[in-house]
Amino acid sequence: MARHSARTHVELVEDDGVDGVAPPPDGQPRTTPDGPRPTDHAHPSPRTRRRVLTVAATLVVALVVVATVGEVREAAKERARLAGFAALPQALSPLDAPPEELWTGDTDGLLLQTTVRTAGGLLVGAHAGDDGSSIARALDPATGEVVWEQELLAASDAPPDPGVFAQSGSCLAHGADVPLVACLASDAVAVYDDDDVRYVPATVTRLLLLDPQDGTVVADLSDAVAGMGSAPAFLVLGDLAVVSSVVDGATEVVAAAPDGTVAWRTTVPAPVLPESSARDGGPRAQVTPLGDHLLVATAVELRVLDATGATLRTVTLGSDEFLEGTSGATALVSTAGDRVPVMQFSGSVGEGETSKVLWDDHVGEVPGRWLRPQLDDGSADGLVLTVDHESIHAWDPDGALRWRADRPSSISALTVLAGRVHLTVGGGLVTLDARTGAELWRRDRLVVADAVLTDGRHLLVRTAAPADAPQAELVALDATDGTVAWRTQLPPGVDSLWAVGGLLVGVSSGEEGTWEVTVLG
Repeated sequence: MARHSARTHVELVEDDGVDGVAPPPDGQPRTTPDGPRPTDHAHPSPRTRRRVLTVAATLVVALVVVATVGEVREAAKERARLAGFAALPQALSPLDAPPEELWTGDTDGLLLQTTVRTAGGLLVGAHAGDDGSSIARALDPATGEVVWEQELLAASDAPPDPGVFAQSGSCLAHGADVPLVACLASDAVAVYDDDDVRYVPATVTRLLLLDPQDGTVVADLSDAVAGMGSAPAFLVLGDLAVVSSVVDGATEVVAAAPDGTVAWRTTVPAPVLPESSARDGGPRAQVTPLGDHLLVATAVELRVLDATGATLRTVTLGSDEFLEGTSGATALVSTAGDRVPVMQFSGSVGEGETSKVLWDDHVGEVPGRWLRPQLDDGSADGLVLTVDHESIHAWDPDGALRWRADRPSSISALTVLAGRVHLTVGGGLVTLDARTGAELWRRDRLVVADAVLTDGRHLLVRTAAPADAPQAELVALDATDGTVAWRTQLPPGVDSLWAVGGLLVGVSSGEEGTWEVTVLG
């Protein structure tokens, strides 16, 4: 029988030494044909170098991917912020360069009582005629041409009376899934006689839903609001058109559904004032959105209604208290009825003065008066600012104090944008961090002439024209750091700047009380 050859055990060892030289035993110095070689000077093998390069390349790719994903997320977040900003009433369309003059016209053509910017880019509003008529009109913002008209209220047969003022009409955006335009008009009037005002109830009220592209009537909701009283007011809550008016001293609030039916109707009793009170009960209650709810304010109470018209809560007002305004889901009450609103504030808050605040779940009292923003994009998470004779106070929606900062000597305007609080102070601008109150930047000696406008990224400032120059300047500041993005001269005679339906509009005063507008874009 043949003998098998002897078996040999072979141990496989990975060679990471120098080419052609076996690795030494553990603990022994590495050797080469020329003798020993210190281990701390050994060069890595090609295989090791390949491994290192592969790991490094993988790490670089991973870092690039992380950075790219971060940039994409930030870009998407910024696009979402600007899209939400564009829906605000005082928002301007983006202005990355000095605007050009598009067209000019009189105020009747553009500065409408309420203006809606449709998805197709048209400006829609209600125009009141001297004959008592009311017309919904759509303009092309690029040319000022009338695209369509729809009669809301026919002309009156009665001759015009100089002491009688029609309540006019108004149009608002309606609906989200199928965007429409809701317009209200009535023949209710206010009669001024011997420094007294008398409000006459409407005999005709029309509430229409219009197609924003051609003005055709999609639905007539007039029957739902028939018999409304004096001083009508109009707002949209979700897919409901809500109209309020005063009937025998009580406030009637009616919500009309898109099919023309009455979704709900609520009556808020007429305010009863003590005989000793010198306070005027007022011709009407103030009805305004409060978050997802409605706030009805009379001379004696605040009443919060939900989307079905049910009363959620009431808050009694003192004899010297009145609703100063709302901010998101927060309502603010002031006792300083003899002072101008803090929107045009110049230091007249008294020591110890406080404001009552209707938070979401409680009523509190905070120092100072409300600083009403001319624009708030919601980026400060419901921040409410008040000012007293020493400080600016920032309050969270739950009533907790977020921060306090020293009060500037004068504040003429306030804008909340992208997590920053921009204050117009003494003709300049001061910007604070909305989270901490820390000053981020300031621009002195700008000589800001009127309200600061914004396109979401820039602050647009009209500077006061020098005595020897007929034209003022328009300066665009980067909202993040206050640097000048661009500047240009405004057309001669522009007295103020407005934001109307995304457009930048210069207003010029003419002879005998006439006005002219210059549309820039």
